[in-house]
Amino acid sequence: SDIIRGIYCSSLMIEFTREAQRLPTEALSFLAGVINLYSDDEEISVRSPVPSFSSALKFHDVKQLRKNMIESFDDETEYSLSLERNKMATNATPVAILLSTLRLVEKSTDYFCQSMGDAQREVFDQMTKAVLNLNPANKRSKFPKAVTHEVRMTAEALHQKLKIDEARRPLQRRSAAKASEMAIKTLAPRMEDPNNYSMSKDKGKTRMQAERDKLRREYRREHKAVSRELRLDASFIESERRKQKDLADTKARQARNRNYAWLEQEQATMNQQVAQGGGLLKGGGIGAARSKARSGKVGIKKGGKIR
Repeated sequence: SDIIRGIYCSSLMIEFTREAQRLPTEALSFLAGVINLYSDDEEISVRSPVPSFSSALKFHDVKQLRKNMIESFDDETEYSLSLERNKMATNATPVAILLSTLRLVEKSTDYFCQSMGDAQREVFDQMTKAVLNLNPANKRSKFPKAVTHEVRMTAEALHQKLKIDEARRPLQRRSAAKASEMAIKTLAPRMEDPNNYSMSKDKGKTRMQAERDKLRREYRREHKAVSRELRLDASFIESERRKQKDLADTKARQARNRNYAWLEQEQATMNQQVAQGGGLLKGGGIGAARSKARSGKVGIKKGGKIR
């Protein structure tokens, strides 16, 4: 029953995406996995593109799909899938699943091969291998003639649509641009002559009124054009002014930084000479501040202390 529901969902995905030409990869992989369940080689069924099918082989009904399909086939019966519970458990279900899947494979190639460029073989590679692995002429489990005919028709459709025997160009990640896409688009501007009489604007007016309105429209156009030019000029002048100001501020800042660096370097040199002693230099450093504090000179109260 889960396989039938999956086929139904796959058919809905294919139907809803075919107009947009968007490839339903999940649906195609599921259909390839369903076809692999009917293979006469159990290892092929295990290597299904859908991981859930590999674990589903532990169920007896799924593992015996090929055998049940061969034993329950009847030439006089018309097989079709149904979502009703009582019809899912009938003996005709394995046959209906395989035939419906093969028809969906043919429909998928009809819908999506034209939009795949030269990558049809890679897109439908799993489906092609699954159909070829059915091996309907196997002597131990030979398919009925009607089912063999359906498998052969599906294989021929894949061979024809995918152009397997024909040479092709190497795959490209993107198709080459067309001449119409590379051409520069030309736009014809809308030109309006202010001297001409406009039926849409001057309808029902006297000649004097039409002349006055025409001059008013011309004045408005000129006024808007002048305002637009003034705004652009003002914006350009302001941007240039800011650039010049930023350049001048940057130069002044660099000059101050150089002066500060020179003063700090000179002060550090003087402090090193005082600290070394030996008559190089006296005063300066923290000793000068303490002597000023004792003598009460230059801004420090007499008797003050430095902590």
